[in-house]
Amino acid sequence: SNRYWVLFILLLGWVIASMDRAVMSIAVIPITSDFSLSASSTGVILSSFFLGYALSQIPGGYLADRFGSRRVLLVVVITWSVFTGLTGLAWSLASLIVFRFLFGIFEGSFPAASSLSIAENFPLQQRARAKTVMLLGSGIGLIGAPIIGAAVLEAIGWRLMFAILALCGIALFLLF
Repeated sequence: SNRYWVLFILLLGWVIASMDRAVMSIAVIPITSDFSLSASSTGVILSSFFLGYALSQIPGGYLADRFGSRRVLLVVVITWSVFTGLTGLAWSLASLIVFRFLFGIFEGSFPAASSLSIAENFPLQQRARAKTVMLLGSGIGLIGAPIIGAAVLEAIGWRLMFAILALCGIALFLLF
């Protein structure tokens, strides 16, 4: 049925979102080398994502309630994919900070919109199970990121790795 298709897409969304943010902890090693960054600069890059993510949680819930989960999901998935891709095109510390912050801003609205989507598509008696399946995607992404991310990083470098992740997000957008 349609609700299980939605659940599958949300599961994939959580996998991709988790991988997008987790691979940075692997990519930061060659990024630090390429840009000759200090440990504190590296910390700022990693923290910039989480600052944007935290700042957008409540507004993301408001936007999902106001405009519906589907619209918000479409906007945040395509936009976070753009900023994931731009991470691979970064040319300086400042550009990395801005791209990661904006990536966090848009990805931060995903949890609220995906939770609302579960509420819109599943009867009350099935919501907890559906949400559990959806959130399983986060664990899958966090497990896959170091395994897959390290192999991809080694094979093609951090810049192309972020391009591939951006394409995964665009594919997810098309599925929505």
